[in-house]
Amino acid sequence: MRTTIDQFMWAFQSHFRYGIERAAQAVFDQIGFGLGARAFLVGFTDDSNRQFPVCFEPEHDPLAAVDLSMVVADARRRYEESDESRMMDSSRRLHERRHRALMDSFRGEAVRDALAGSPEGVGLAFFVGSSVLVDGAYEVHPVVAVPRARWESKPALSKERIDRYRVVPSFQHSVMWELLSAATTDLSRSTPPESFSIYWSDRSELIRKAAREFVQSVSVFSGYEFQSELFVALDEISTQPYEGRSGAGGLLLAADANPHIEPVMEFVKPIRVSETRSMRKSLEMADPEHHLLCDGEKIVGLARLRNTYDPADENAFVFNVVARGVWELSHERVPLLRVSNTRPSLPQPRLDAQHLKSVARRVFSEIGASEADVLWDLAESASEASHGTMLVVHRNACDEAARLIPQAQQIRPKLLDAKALAAVTSIDGAVLVDPTGTCHAVGVILDGYASGEGDSSRGARFNSAVRYHDAQSGQCLVIIVSEDGMINLLPDLPRQVARDSVEKVVRQLEESLTDDPDYEIFFRYWRHLESLAFYLTAEQCERINAVRTRLEEHRARPESHPRDPNEGSLGFITHVSWTSFAPDPEMNTSYFLESE
Repeated sequence: MRTTIDQFMWAFQSHFRYGIERAAQAVFDQIGFGLGARAFLVGFTDDSNRQFPVCFEPEHDPLAAVDLSMVVADARRRYEESDESRMMDSSRRLHERRHRALMDSFRGEAVRDALAGSPEGVGLAFFVGSSVLVDGAYEVHPVVAVPRARWESKPALSKERIDRYRVVPSFQHSVMWELLSAATTDLSRSTPPESFSIYWSDRSELIRKAAREFVQSVSVFSGYEFQSELFVALDEISTQPYEGRSGAGGLLLAADANPHIEPVMEFVKPIRVSETRSMRKSLEMADPEHHLLCDGEKIVGLARLRNTYDPADENAFVFNVVARGVWELSHERVPLLRVSNTRPSLPQPRLDAQHLKSVARRVFSEIGASEADVLWDLAESASEASHGTMLVVHRNACDEAARLIPQAQQIRPKLLDAKALAAVTSIDGAVLVDPTGTCHAVGVILDGYASGEGDSSRGARFNSAVRYHDAQSGQCLVIIVSEDGMINLLPDLPRQVARDSVEKVVRQLEESLTDDPDYEIFFRYWRHLESLAFYLTAEQCERINAVRTRLEEHRARPESHPRDPNEGSLGFITHVSWTSFAPDPEMNTSYFLESE
Protein backbone atom coordinates (compact mmCIF):
# COMPACT_ATOMS: atom_id res chain seq x y z
CA MET A 1 0.00 0.00 0.00
CA ARG A 2 1.43 3.37 -1.01
CA THR A 3 2.02 5.56 2.07
CA THR A 4 3.78 8.63 0.66
CA ILE A 5 2.53 11.49 -1.54
CA ASP A 6 4.99 13.09 -3.95
CA GLN A 7 2.53 15.62 -5.42
CA PHE A 8 1.66 16.94 -1.97
CA MET A 9 -0.99 19.65 -1.51
CA TRP A 10 -2.21 18.82 2.01
CA ALA A 11 -2.12 15.75 4.21
CA PHE A 12 -5.70 14.57 3.68
CA GLN A 13 -6.01 15.17 -0.04
CA SER A 14 -6.59 11.49 -0.87
CA HIS A 15 -9.27 11.14 1.82
CA PHE A 16 -11.03 14.26 0.58
CA ARG A 17 -10.87 13.21 -3.06
CA TYR A 18 -12.21 9.74 -2.30
CA GLY A 19 -15.01 11.33 -0.28
CA ILE A 20 -16.09 13.33 -3.34
CA GLU A 21 -16.07 10.15 -5.41
CA ARG A 22 -18.28 8.26 -2.95
CA ALA A 23 -20.64 11.23 -2.64
CA ALA A 24 -20.92 11.55 -6.43
CA GLN A 25 -21.78 7.88 -6.78
CA ALA A 26 -24.33 8.05 -3.96
CA VAL A 27 -26.02 11.23 -5.22
CA PHE A 28 -26.41 10.00 -8.79
CA ASP A 29 -27.60 6.60 -7.60
CA GLN A 30 -30.24 8.42 -5.55
CA ILE A 31 -31.67 10.19 -8.61
CA GLY A 32 -31.72 6.93 -10.60
CA PHE A 33 -28.62 7.54 -12.73
CA GLY A 34 -25.85 5.16 -11.74
CA LEU A 35 -22.65 6.43 -13.35
CA GLY A 36 -19.65 4.96 -11.57
CA ALA A 37 -18.28 8.50 -11.20
CA ARG A 38 -14.58 9.10 -10.53
CA ALA A 39 -13.20 12.11 -8.62
CA PHE A 40 -9.86 13.89 -8.89
CA LEU A 41 -8.15 17.01 -7.55
CA VAL A 42 -5.99 19.34 -9.63
CA GLY A 43 -3.92 21.99 -7.85
CA PHE A 44 -1.94 24.94 -9.27
CA THR A 45 0.72 27.06 -7.58
CA ASP A 46 3.11 29.82 -8.67
CA ASP A 47 5.32 29.23 -5.63
CA SER A 48 8.78 28.50 -7.10
CA ASN A 49 9.77 26.66 -3.92
CA ARG A 50 7.24 23.94 -4.69
CA GLN A 51 8.54 20.97 -6.66
CA PHE A 52 5.33 20.58 -8.68
CA PRO A 53 3.62 23.64 -10.19
CA VAL A 54 0.68 21.35 -10.96
CA CYS A 55 -0.42 18.51 -8.66
CA PHE A 56 -2.83 15.73 -9.58
CA GLU A 57 -4.58 13.50 -7.06
CA PRO A 58 -4.33 10.51 -7.27
CA GLU A 59 -0.86 10.84 -8.69
CA HIS A 60 -0.66 7.19 -9.80
CA ASP A 61 -3.83 7.32 -11.90
CA PRO A 62 -3.27 7.17 -15.69
CA LEU A 63 -4.83 10.66 -15.98
CA ALA A 64 -2.00 12.04 -13.83
CA ALA A 65 0.25 11.60 -16.88
CA VAL A 66 -1.73 14.23 -18.83
CA ASP A 67 0.38 17.34 -19.41
CA LEU A 68 -1.38 20.25 -17.67
CA SER A 69 1.58 22.62 -17.79
CA MET A 70 -0.06 24.84 -20.43
CA VAL A 71 -3.42 25.13 -18.66
CA VAL A 72 -2.67 28.49 -17.01
CA ALA A 73 -1.53 30.05 -20.29
CA ASP A 74 -4.58 28.60 -22.07
CA ALA A 75 -6.87 30.06 -19.40
CA ARG A 76 -5.22 33.49 -19.76
CA ARG A 77 -5.76 33.38 -23.54
CA ARG A 78 -9.44 32.46 -23.10
CA TYR A 79 -9.87 35.27 -20.61
CA GLU A 80 -8.29 37.91 -22.87
CA GLU A 81 -10.41 36.80 -25.84
CA SER A 82 -13.68 36.98 -23.90
CA ASP A 83 -15.94 40.04 -23.98
CA GLU A 84 -16.42 39.76 -20.22
CA SER A 85 -12.74 40.50 -19.58
CA ARG A 86 -13.41 44.07 -20.72
CA MET A 87 -16.30 44.66 -18.34
CA MET A 88 -15.75 47.21 -15.58
CA ASP A 89 -17.43 47.55 -12.18
CA SER A 90 -17.62 50.80 -10.23
CA SER A 91 -16.60 48.94 -7.07
CA ARG A 92 -12.93 47.96 -7.17
CA ARG A 93 -13.50 45.06 -4.78
CA LEU A 94 -16.42 43.74 -6.86
CA HIS A 95 -14.41 44.21 -10.06
CA GLU A 96 -11.47 42.20 -8.74
CA ARG A 97 -13.69 39.45 -7.36
CA ARG A 98 -15.62 39.14 -10.61
CA HIS A 99 -12.51 38.93 -12.78
CA ARG A 100 -10.76 36.54 -10.41
CA ALA A 101 -13.78 34.23 -10.66
CA LEU A 102 -13.78 34.62 -14.44
CA MET A 103 -10.11 33.60 -14.68
CA ASP A 104 -10.79 30.67 -12.40
CA SER A 105 -13.70 29.48 -14.57
CA PHE A 106 -11.51 29.65 -17.70
CA ARG A 107 -8.80 27.64 -15.95
CA GLY A 108 -11.43 25.04 -15.06
CA GLU A 109 -12.49 24.89 -18.73
CA ALA A 110 -8.85 24.50 -19.78
CA VAL A 111 -8.37 21.63 -17.30
CA ARG A 112 -11.55 19.97 -18.62
CA ASP A 113 -10.47 20.25 -22.24
CA ALA A 114 -6.92 19.07 -21.56
CA LEU A 115 -8.14 15.95 -19.77
CA ALA A 116 -10.91 15.22 -22.26
CA GLY A 117 -8.58 15.68 -25.22
CA SER A 118 -5.91 13.32 -23.91
CA PRO A 119 -5.60 9.61 -24.82
CA GLU A 120 -6.13 8.81 -21.12
CA GLY A 121 -9.41 10.74 -21.10
CA VAL A 122 -11.01 9.05 -24.10
CA GLY A 123 -14.60 8.05 -23.40
CA LEU A 124 -14.94 10.27 -20.33
CA ALA A 125 -16.80 13.54 -19.70
CA PHE A 126 -15.12 15.86 -17.18
CA PHE A 127 -16.67 18.46 -14.87
CA VAL A 128 -14.42 20.90 -13.03
CA GLY A 129 -15.47 22.96 -10.02
CA SER A 130 -14.20 26.35 -8.83
CA SER A 131 -10.85 26.36 -7.08
CA VAL A 132 -9.90 27.32 -3.54
CA LEU A 133 -6.47 28.23 -2.14
CA VAL A 134 -5.78 25.34 0.25
CA ASP A 135 -3.27 25.73 3.06
CA GLY A 136 -1.80 28.84 1.43
CA ALA A 137 -0.12 26.92 -1.39
CA TYR A 138 -2.24 25.31 -4.10
CA GLU A 139 -5.41 26.53 -5.79
CA VAL A 140 -7.29 23.24 -5.94
CA HIS A 141 -10.09 22.35 -8.38
CA PRO A 142 -12.39 19.38 -7.62
CA VAL A 143 -12.99 17.28 -10.75
CA VAL A 144 -15.55 14.56 -11.47
CA ALA A 145 -15.36 12.26 -14.51
CA VAL A 146 -18.15 10.03 -15.82
CA PRO A 147 -18.51 7.74 -18.87
CA ARG A 148 -19.35 10.10 -21.74
CA ALA A 149 -21.71 7.75 -23.58
CA ARG A 150 -23.66 7.06 -20.40
CA TRP A 151 -23.86 10.79 -19.55
CA GLU A 152 -25.01 11.72 -23.05
CA SER A 153 -27.69 9.00 -23.03
CA LYS A 154 -29.89 11.32 -20.96
CA PRO A 155 -31.70 14.25 -22.63
CA ALA A 156 -30.42 17.79 -22.07
CA LEU A 157 -31.00 21.25 -23.46
CA SER A 158 -28.34 22.75 -25.71
CA LYS A 159 -27.27 25.94 -23.93
CA GLU A 160 -25.23 26.64 -20.80
CA ARG A 161 -25.43 30.42 -21.17
CA ILE A 162 -28.19 32.76 -22.34
CA ASP A 163 -26.95 36.30 -22.85
CA ARG A 164 -24.94 36.79 -19.63
CA TYR A 165 -27.00 34.35 -17.58
CA ARG A 166 -25.49 31.01 -16.68
CA VAL A 167 -28.10 28.26 -17.05
CA VAL A 168 -27.98 24.51 -16.47
CA PRO A 169 -29.08 22.40 -19.45
CA SER A 170 -30.40 19.42 -17.47
CA PHE A 171 -31.21 18.12 -14.01
CA GLN A 172 -28.15 15.87 -14.08
CA HIS A 173 -25.93 18.88 -14.89
CA SER A 174 -27.51 20.78 -12.01
CA VAL A 175 -26.80 17.91 -9.60
CA MET A 176 -23.19 17.77 -10.79
CA TRP A 177 -22.64 21.50 -10.28
CA GLU A 178 -24.25 21.45 -6.82
CA LEU A 179 -21.97 18.56 -5.84
CA LEU A 180 -18.85 20.36 -7.08
CA SER A 181 -20.00 23.55 -5.35
CA ALA A 182 -20.33 21.64 -2.08
CA ALA A 183 -16.79 20.28 -2.54
CA THR A 184 -15.44 23.79 -3.21
CA THR A 185 -17.20 25.11 -0.11
CA ASP A 186 -15.63 22.34 1.98
CA LEU A 187 -12.19 23.14 0.57
CA SER A 188 -12.55 26.78 1.59
CA ARG A 189 -12.47 26.04 5.32
CA SER A 190 -9.81 27.89 7.27
CA THR A 191 -8.31 24.50 8.16
CA PRO A 192 -7.88 22.17 5.16
CA PRO A 193 -10.56 19.45 5.35
CA GLU A 194 -9.70 15.90 6.38
CA SER A 195 -12.57 14.33 4.43
CA PHE A 196 -15.67 15.06 2.39
CA SER A 197 -18.96 13.29 2.98
CA ILE A 198 -22.65 13.97 2.44
CA TYR A 199 -25.15 12.20 4.64
CA TRP A 200 -28.48 11.02 3.25
CA SER A 201 -30.36 14.10 4.47
CA ASP A 202 -27.70 16.39 3.00
CA ARG A 203 -27.76 14.49 -0.29
CA SER A 204 -31.53 14.89 -0.45
CA GLU A 205 -31.27 18.63 0.12
CA LEU A 206 -28.49 18.94 -2.48
CA ILE A 207 -30.68 17.11 -5.00
CA ARG A 208 -33.72 19.30 -4.22
CA LYS A 209 -31.58 22.42 -4.59
CA ALA A 210 -30.31 21.12 -7.94
CA ALA A 211 -33.90 20.51 -9.08
CA ARG A 212 -34.92 24.03 -8.06
CA GLU A 213 -31.95 25.49 -9.94
CA PHE A 214 -32.83 23.51 -13.05
CA VAL A 215 -36.45 24.70 -12.97
CA GLN A 216 -35.14 28.25 -12.52
CA SER A 217 -32.88 27.77 -15.57
CA VAL A 218 -35.84 26.48 -17.58
CA SER A 219 -37.67 29.71 -16.65
CA VAL A 220 -34.75 31.66 -18.12
CA PHE A 221 -34.88 29.49 -21.25
CA SER A 222 -38.55 30.41 -21.61
CA GLY A 223 -37.78 34.14 -21.32
CA TYR A 224 -38.39 34.86 -17.61
CA GLU A 225 -35.17 36.24 -16.13
CA PHE A 226 -36.20 36.70 -12.49
CA GLN A 227 -36.43 34.31 -9.56
CA SER A 228 -39.43 32.02 -9.99
CA GLU A 229 -41.43 30.17 -7.32
CA LEU A 230 -42.57 27.57 -9.83
CA PHE A 231 -40.78 24.59 -8.27
CA VAL A 232 -42.42 25.03 -4.85
CA ALA A 233 -45.80 25.80 -6.44
CA LEU A 234 -45.77 22.57 -8.47
CA ASP A 235 -44.94 20.55 -5.37
CA GLU A 236 -47.95 22.08 -3.64
CA ILE A 237 -50.56 21.86 -6.42
CA SER A 238 -49.61 18.25 -7.23
CA THR A 239 -50.56 17.20 -3.68
CA GLN A 240 -53.78 19.23 -3.43
CA PRO A 241 -57.03 17.41 -4.25
CA TYR A 242 -59.94 19.24 -5.85
CA GLU A 243 -63.36 18.02 -4.74
CA GLY A 244 -61.70 14.76 -3.75
CA ARG A 245 -59.89 14.28 -7.09
CA SER A 246 -56.15 14.12 -7.56
CA GLY A 247 -54.66 16.67 -9.89
CA ALA A 248 -53.97 15.91 -13.55
CA GLY A 249 -53.09 18.25 -16.35
CA GLY A 250 -50.35 20.44 -17.62
CA LEU A 251 -48.82 23.87 -17.29
CA LEU A 252 -47.13 25.42 -20.32
CA LEU A 253 -44.14 27.59 -19.42
CA ALA A 254 -43.52 30.13 -22.17
CA ALA A 255 -43.61 33.87 -22.80
CA ASP A 256 -47.11 34.97 -23.74
CA ALA A 257 -45.55 36.75 -26.74
CA ASN A 258 -44.11 33.46 -28.02
CA PRO A 259 -45.40 33.20 -31.63
CA HIS A 260 -45.84 29.44 -31.31
CA ILE A 261 -48.32 29.78 -28.44
CA GLU A 262 -52.00 29.77 -29.42
CA PRO A 263 -54.10 31.43 -26.70
CA VAL A 264 -57.42 29.71 -26.02
CA MET A 265 -58.57 31.73 -23.04
CA GLU A 266 -57.09 34.80 -21.35
CA PHE A 267 -57.66 35.57 -17.66
CA VAL A 268 -58.59 39.19 -16.91
CA LYS A 269 -56.85 38.80 -13.57
CA PRO A 270 -53.83 36.47 -13.87
CA ILE A 271 -53.12 34.01 -11.07
CA ARG A 272 -49.77 34.46 -9.36
CA VAL A 273 -47.65 31.31 -9.02
CA SER A 274 -47.74 31.70 -5.24
CA GLU A 275 -51.56 31.36 -5.27
CA THR A 276 -51.44 27.58 -5.38
CA ARG A 277 -55.08 26.93 -4.44
CA SER A 278 -56.28 29.01 -7.38
CA MET A 279 -53.72 27.33 -9.61
CA ARG A 280 -54.98 23.90 -8.54
CA LYS A 281 -58.57 24.85 -9.32
CA SER A 282 -57.58 26.18 -12.74
CA LEU A 283 -55.68 22.98 -13.45
CA GLU A 284 -59.08 21.24 -13.82
CA MET A 285 -59.47 23.04 -17.17
CA ALA A 286 -56.28 21.52 -18.61
CA ASP A 287 -56.25 18.43 -20.81
CA PRO A 288 -53.58 16.71 -22.97
CA GLU A 289 -53.92 19.44 -25.63
CA HIS A 290 -54.69 22.55 -23.56
CA HIS A 291 -52.41 23.80 -20.78
CA LEU A 292 -52.40 26.60 -18.28
CA LEU A 293 -50.08 29.23 -19.74
CA CYS A 294 -47.42 30.46 -17.28
CA ASP A 295 -44.84 33.17 -17.97
CA GLY A 296 -42.73 32.20 -14.94
CA GLU A 297 -44.50 34.55 -12.54
CA LYS A 298 -48.23 34.12 -13.17
CA ILE A 299 -50.84 32.02 -14.94
CA VAL A 300 -52.30 34.17 -17.71
CA GLY A 301 -54.85 31.81 -19.26
CA LEU A 302 -55.32 28.60 -21.23
CA ALA A 303 -53.28 27.88 -24.35
CA ARG A 304 -51.88 25.23 -26.63
CA LEU A 305 -48.53 24.86 -28.36
CA ARG A 306 -48.72 25.16 -32.14
CA ASN A 307 -47.20 22.45 -34.32
CA THR A 308 -44.97 25.18 -35.80
CA TYR A 309 -42.85 25.11 -32.66
CA ASP A 310 -39.20 24.27 -33.39
CA PRO A 311 -37.64 22.20 -30.58
CA ALA A 312 -34.32 23.93 -31.28
CA ASP A 313 -35.83 27.15 -29.91
CA GLU A 314 -35.96 25.61 -26.40
CA ASN A 315 -38.35 28.26 -25.05
CA ALA A 316 -41.55 26.32 -24.31
CA PHE A 317 -41.80 23.66 -21.61
CA VAL A 318 -44.58 21.58 -20.10
CA PHE A 319 -45.04 20.68 -16.42
CA ASN A 320 -47.45 17.75 -16.12
CA VAL A 321 -49.10 16.71 -12.87
CA VAL A 322 -49.07 12.92 -13.27
CA ALA A 323 -50.67 11.77 -10.02
CA ARG A 324 -51.03 12.81 -6.37
CA GLY A 325 -47.69 14.37 -5.43
CA VAL A 326 -46.05 13.49 -8.78
CA TRP A 327 -45.13 15.94 -11.55
CA GLU A 328 -42.80 15.95 -14.52
CA LEU A 329 -41.02 18.61 -16.54
CA SER A 330 -40.65 17.89 -20.25
CA HIS A 331 -39.61 19.53 -23.49
CA GLU A 332 -41.24 18.34 -26.70
CA ARG A 333 -42.63 15.29 -24.86
CA VAL A 334 -39.13 14.32 -23.63
CA PRO A 335 -39.17 14.14 -19.79
CA LEU A 336 -36.29 16.05 -18.17
CA LEU A 337 -37.20 15.94 -14.45
CA ARG A 338 -39.62 13.95 -12.29
CA VAL A 339 -40.58 14.87 -8.73
CA SER A 340 -42.45 12.31 -6.65
CA ASN A 341 -43.59 13.37 -3.17
CA THR A 342 -40.95 16.15 -3.11
CA ARG A 343 -38.15 13.75 -4.21
CA PRO A 344 -36.59 14.76 -7.55
CA SER A 345 -35.17 12.14 -9.88
CA LEU A 346 -34.30 11.64 -13.50
CA PRO A 347 -37.29 10.23 -15.41
CA GLN A 348 -36.70 6.62 -16.33
CA PRO A 349 -37.73 5.31 -19.76
CA ARG A 350 -41.30 4.05 -19.39
CA LEU A 351 -40.35 0.94 -21.30
CA ASP A 352 -37.14 -0.15 -22.97
CA ALA A 353 -37.84 -1.86 -26.27
CA GLN A 354 -34.71 -4.02 -26.38
CA HIS A 355 -35.08 -5.16 -22.79
CA LEU A 356 -38.74 -6.11 -23.17
CA LYS A 357 -38.06 -8.00 -26.41
CA SER A 358 -35.13 -9.78 -24.77
CA VAL A 359 -37.27 -10.84 -21.78
CA ALA A 360 -40.14 -11.93 -24.05
CA ARG A 361 -37.89 -14.15 -26.17
CA ARG A 362 -36.34 -15.70 -23.07
CA VAL A 363 -39.73 -16.41 -21.47
CA PHE A 364 -41.21 -17.64 -24.77
CA SER A 365 -38.36 -19.36 -26.56
CA GLU A 366 -40.74 -20.37 -29.37
CA ILE A 367 -41.22 -16.84 -30.72
CA GLY A 368 -39.02 -14.90 -33.12
CA ALA A 369 -38.11 -11.26 -33.68
CA SER A 370 -41.36 -10.40 -35.49
CA GLU A 371 -43.54 -11.67 -32.62
CA ALA A 372 -41.36 -9.81 -30.12
CA ASP A 373 -41.91 -6.63 -32.18
CA VAL A 374 -45.69 -7.11 -31.98
CA LEU A 375 -45.52 -7.57 -28.20
CA TRP A 376 -43.44 -4.39 -27.94
CA ASP A 377 -46.04 -2.44 -29.94
CA LEU A 378 -48.80 -3.70 -27.62
CA ALA A 379 -46.75 -2.92 -24.50
CA GLU A 380 -45.96 0.59 -25.75
CA SER A 381 -49.66 1.23 -26.41
CA ALA A 382 -50.64 -0.15 -22.99
CA SER A 383 -48.10 2.14 -21.32
CA GLU A 384 -50.08 5.15 -22.52
CA ALA A 385 -53.10 4.23 -20.36
CA SER A 386 -53.57 7.24 -18.07
CA HIS A 387 -55.48 5.28 -15.41
CA GLY A 388 -53.20 2.24 -15.37
CA THR A 389 -53.72 -1.22 -16.81
CA MET A 390 -52.17 -4.68 -17.20
CA LEU A 391 -51.15 -6.66 -20.26
CA VAL A 392 -50.75 -10.41 -19.64
CA VAL A 393 -48.91 -12.47 -22.25
CA HIS A 394 -49.61 -16.16 -21.63
CA ARG A 395 -48.30 -19.19 -23.48
CA ASN A 396 -51.73 -20.85 -23.21
CA ALA A 397 -53.86 -17.72 -23.49
CA CYS A 398 -56.79 -19.53 -25.11
CA ASP A 399 -57.11 -22.02 -22.24
CA GLU A 400 -56.57 -19.28 -19.65
CA ALA A 401 -59.34 -17.16 -21.17
CA ALA A 402 -61.76 -20.08 -20.83
CA ARG A 403 -60.56 -20.93 -17.31
CA LEU A 404 -61.01 -17.40 -16.01
CA ILE A 405 -64.65 -17.02 -17.16
CA PRO A 406 -66.70 -15.36 -15.66
CA GLN A 407 -63.75 -13.29 -14.30
CA ALA A 408 -62.99 -12.27 -17.90
CA GLN A 409 -64.71 -11.29 -21.13
CA GLN A 410 -63.52 -13.90 -23.61
CA ILE A 411 -63.33 -12.71 -27.24
CA ARG A 412 -62.68 -14.31 -30.60
CA PRO A 413 -58.88 -14.28 -31.04
CA LYS A 414 -57.76 -11.09 -32.79
CA LEU A 415 -54.71 -8.86 -33.12
CA LEU A 416 -55.53 -5.46 -31.62
CA ASP A 417 -54.16 -2.18 -32.96
CA ALA A 418 -53.25 0.73 -30.68
CA LYS A 419 -56.70 2.33 -30.80
CA ALA A 420 -58.49 -0.92 -30.03
CA LEU A 421 -56.13 -1.62 -27.16
CA ALA A 422 -56.73 1.86 -25.76
CA ALA A 423 -60.48 1.16 -25.84
CA VAL A 424 -60.33 -2.18 -24.04
CA THR A 425 -57.93 -0.91 -21.35
CA SER A 426 -60.53 1.66 -20.32
CA ILE A 427 -62.31 -1.02 -18.28
CA ASP A 428 -61.03 -2.74 -15.15
CA GLY A 429 -59.00 -5.89 -15.50
CA ALA A 430 -56.13 -7.10 -17.64
CA VAL A 431 -55.83 -7.73 -21.37
CA LEU A 432 -54.85 -11.35 -22.11
CA VAL A 433 -52.82 -12.10 -25.25
CA ASP A 434 -50.73 -15.03 -26.48
CA PRO A 435 -47.02 -14.77 -27.40
CA THR A 436 -47.91 -13.76 -30.98
CA GLY A 437 -49.84 -10.76 -29.64
CA THR A 438 -53.29 -12.19 -30.43
CA CYS A 439 -55.88 -11.09 -27.85
CA HIS A 440 -58.09 -13.76 -26.22
CA ALA A 441 -59.80 -11.89 -23.36
CA VAL A 442 -60.29 -8.44 -21.86
CA GLY A 443 -61.33 -7.24 -18.42
CA VAL A 444 -59.51 -10.22 -16.88
CA ILE A 445 -59.50 -10.44 -13.08
CA LEU A 446 -56.37 -12.35 -12.18
CA ASP A 447 -56.30 -15.10 -9.57
CA GLY A 448 -53.38 -16.58 -7.65
CA TYR A 449 -52.26 -17.41 -4.16
CA ALA A 450 -50.39 -15.41 -1.53
CA SER A 451 -46.75 -16.44 -1.86
CA GLY A 452 -45.05 -14.01 0.50
CA GLU A 453 -43.89 -11.96 -2.50
CA GLY A 454 -45.22 -8.56 -3.48
CA ASP A 455 -44.91 -5.06 -2.08
CA SER A 456 -47.12 -3.70 0.69
CA SER A 457 -46.42 -0.15 -0.50
CA ARG A 458 -47.98 -0.89 -3.91
CA GLY A 459 -51.65 -1.24 -4.81
CA ALA A 460 -53.95 -4.16 -5.57
CA ARG A 461 -53.13 -4.17 -9.31
CA PHE A 462 -49.42 -4.78 -8.75
CA ASN A 463 -49.83 -7.37 -6.00
CA SER A 464 -52.50 -9.35 -7.87
CA ALA A 465 -50.13 -9.47 -10.85
CA VAL A 466 -47.35 -10.80 -8.60
CA ARG A 467 -49.62 -13.54 -7.22
CA TYR A 468 -50.82 -14.55 -10.69
CA HIS A 469 -47.31 -14.58 -12.15
CA ASP A 470 -45.99 -16.73 -9.28
CA ALA A 471 -48.82 -19.21 -9.76
CA GLN A 472 -48.17 -19.63 -13.49
CA SER A 473 -44.65 -21.01 -13.16
CA GLY A 474 -42.89 -19.34 -16.08
CA GLN A 475 -45.84 -19.45 -18.46
CA CYS A 476 -46.53 -15.74 -18.66
CA LEU A 477 -45.16 -12.22 -18.95
CA VAL A 478 -47.03 -9.38 -17.20
CA ILE A 479 -46.70 -5.66 -17.97
CA ILE A 480 -48.17 -3.50 -15.17
CA VAL A 481 -48.91 0.19 -15.77
CA SER A 482 -49.70 2.13 -12.58
CA GLU A 483 -51.75 5.32 -12.45
CA ASP A 484 -48.66 7.37 -11.61
CA GLY A 485 -46.95 6.18 -14.79
CA MET A 486 -44.73 3.57 -13.12
CA ILE A 487 -44.26 0.44 -15.26
CA ASN A 488 -43.22 -2.97 -13.98
CA LEU A 489 -42.35 -6.13 -15.84
CA LEU A 490 -42.87 -9.63 -14.43
CA PRO A 491 -40.52 -11.39 -14.66
CA ASP A 492 -38.02 -8.51 -14.84
CA LEU A 493 -35.09 -10.70 -15.84
CA PRO A 494 -31.54 -9.34 -15.52
CA ARG A 495 -30.28 -7.87 -18.76
CA GLN A 496 -28.15 -9.93 -21.09
CA VAL A 497 -24.44 -9.08 -21.00
CA ALA A 498 -21.34 -10.03 -22.95
CA ARG A 499 -19.55 -12.97 -21.35
CA ASP A 500 -16.16 -11.41 -22.12
CA SER A 501 -17.07 -8.18 -20.33
CA VAL A 502 -17.57 -10.09 -17.06
CA GLU A 503 -14.35 -12.04 -17.45
CA LYS A 504 -12.47 -8.79 -18.16
CA VAL A 505 -13.37 -7.36 -14.74
CA VAL A 506 -12.36 -10.62 -13.01
CA ARG A 507 -8.94 -10.42 -14.68
CA GLN A 508 -8.58 -6.74 -13.76
CA LEU A 509 -9.20 -7.63 -10.11
CA GLU A 510 -6.57 -10.37 -10.26
CA GLU A 511 -4.03 -8.09 -11.94
CA SER A 512 -4.59 -5.33 -9.36
CA LEU A 513 -3.22 -7.54 -6.58
CA THR A 514 0.48 -6.73 -6.90
CA ASP A 515 3.25 -6.86 -4.28
CA ASP A 516 2.31 -3.27 -3.42
CA PRO A 517 -1.44 -3.16 -4.19
CA ASP A 518 -3.47 0.02 -4.46
CA TYR A 519 -6.47 -0.79 -2.27
CA GLU A 520 -8.66 1.84 -3.88
CA ILE A 521 -8.17 0.36 -7.35
CA PHE A 522 -8.71 -3.17 -6.01
CA PHE A 523 -12.02 -2.26 -4.39
CA ARG A 524 -13.17 -0.33 -7.45
CA TYR A 525 -13.00 -3.62 -9.37
CA TRP A 526 -14.50 -5.46 -6.39
CA ARG A 527 -17.56 -3.17 -6.35
CA HIS A 528 -17.90 -3.60 -10.10
CA LEU A 529 -17.98 -7.37 -9.63
CA GLU A 530 -20.62 -6.98 -6.91
CA SER A 531 -22.83 -5.34 -9.53
CA LEU A 532 -22.14 -8.30 -11.87
CA ALA A 533 -22.54 -10.99 -9.18
CA PHE A 534 -25.56 -12.60 -10.88
CA TYR A 535 -23.51 -13.45 -14.00
CA LEU A 536 -20.48 -15.04 -12.30
CA THR A 537 -19.69 -18.70 -12.85
CA ALA A 538 -18.54 -21.02 -10.06
CA GLU A 539 -14.99 -20.93 -11.44
CA GLN A 540 -14.95 -17.12 -11.49
CA CYS A 541 -16.30 -16.96 -7.93
CA GLU A 542 -13.46 -19.21 -6.75
CA ARG A 543 -10.86 -16.98 -8.43
CA ILE A 544 -12.38 -13.81 -6.98
CA ASN A 545 -12.56 -15.24 -3.46
CA ALA A 546 -8.95 -16.44 -3.69
CA VAL A 547 -7.75 -12.97 -4.69
CA ARG A 548 -9.66 -11.34 -1.83
CA THR A 549 -8.20 -13.82 0.64
CA ARG A 550 -4.69 -12.92 -0.50
CA LEU A 551 -5.47 -9.21 -0.21
CA GLU A 552 -6.68 -9.59 3.37
CA GLU A 553 -3.55 -11.58 4.21
CA HIS A 554 -1.50 -8.71 2.79
CA ARG A 555 -3.43 -6.13 4.81
CA ALA A 556 -2.88 -8.13 8.00
CA ARG A 557 0.94 -7.89 7.71
CA PRO A 558 2.42 -5.23 10.01
CA GLU A 559 4.76 -4.02 7.28
CA SER A 560 1.75 -3.16 5.11
CA HIS A 561 0.87 -0.24 7.38
CA PRO A 562 2.74 2.98 8.12
CA ARG A 563 4.48 3.63 11.41
CA ASP A 564 2.49 5.75 13.85
CA PRO A 565 4.71 8.89 14.36
CA ASN A 566 3.27 9.49 17.82
CA GLU A 567 3.62 5.98 19.20
CA GLY A 568 6.73 4.90 17.36
CA SER A 569 5.26 1.49 16.60
CA LEU A 570 3.83 -0.18 13.54
CA GLY A 571 0.10 0.08 13.03
CA PHE A 572 -1.98 -3.01 12.37
CA ILE A 573 -5.38 -3.94 11.05
CA THR A 574 -7.76 -6.40 12.62
CA HIS A 575 -9.49 -9.11 10.59
CA VAL A 576 -11.93 -7.67 8.06
CA SER A 577 -15.02 -9.76 7.45
CA TRP A 578 -16.32 -10.02 3.90
CA THR A 579 -18.92 -12.00 2.01
CA SER A 580 -17.67 -14.58 -0.45
CA PHE A 581 -19.01 -14.69 -3.98
CA ALA A 582 -21.16 -17.69 -4.91
CA PRO A 583 -22.83 -18.56 -8.24
CA ASP A 584 -26.51 -17.60 -8.51
CA PRO A 585 -28.71 -20.70 -8.99
CA GLU A 586 -30.96 -18.75 -11.41
CA MET A 587 -28.07 -17.92 -13.76
CA ASN A 588 -27.81 -19.75 -17.08
CA THR A 589 -26.32 -19.11 -20.54
CA SER A 590 -29.48 -17.33 -21.74
CA TYR A 591 -28.28 -14.26 -19.83
CA PHE A 592 -25.29 -13.91 -22.14
CA LEU A 593 -25.66 -12.11 -25.46
CA GLU A 594 -26.25 -14.41 -28.41
CA SER A 595 -23.77 -12.54 -30.61
CA GLU A 596 -20.96 -14.22 -28.74
